Amino acid sequence: MELNTLLLPLGVIPSLFLLYLIIGEREGKFKEKSIIIVYIGGIVLGSVIYIMEGMILYPMITGDVYLNLIIIFSFIFSFLDQLVKLAVLNLSALSDSGLPLYGASFSLGFSSVFAPLLFGRTLEVGLENAMLVALPFSVMLINCSIGIIIGTGVKRNMRGKYFGVATIAGTIIWITVIISIVYSLAGETVISAIFSICSIVISSFAFIAVYKKHLPYAMMDRRELRKL
Repeated sequence: MELNTLLLPLGVIPSLFLLYLIIGEREGKFKEKSIIIVYIGGIVLGSVIYIMEGMILYPMITGDVYLNLIIIFSFIFSFLDQLVKLAVLNLSALSDSGLPLYGASFSLGFSSVFAPLLFGRTLEVGLENAMLVALPFSVMLINCSIGIIIGTGVKRNMRGKYFGVATIAGTIIWITVIISIVYSLAGETVISAIFSICSIVISSFAFIAVYKKHLPYAMMDRRELRKL
């Protein structure tokens, strides 16, 4: 079974579920039209970016791979991903109190196309490498967290600080994802599974922390912050 056939619905459906989870308790604090538009925009731009990254990554993961190259390209890919998010969230049409939610929506749309576009032609999923299915979920969770963080940075006018945090977080997940893919292609399924598990654990903890601790703060306006 090809990975892209399997993971396309496993990208879109969970992303919509997470989006509903995030915005469902915050009615009136965002524009529904903006949420929909940025989600669709995320799918479109995510498709473009992941195709570009895939064109670079395909030759690397199918040949001799070195750790320094993985780290360098992980940073480059993460920087590019976060730069796109920052550019979109800086649009004047999104400049209201719902920015962190727009960041989540855009990032969920963006990451929903990750697996089928970036790795679909290269990998096949079987029992021996079934843990690869965790990778799209880890990418989705970390991107959602990053989108909220960048949206907060734009909202609080602290773009540089939050962009830096987001880039580092994205780099860490990119490293675990690429290593997991490389070892799977090399037939080292145990090591691949370990890095897949690391990826989903790290991204899950990051999402829970952002959702539980950071997002309530991010949605406060200046008047509410002064009361703290």
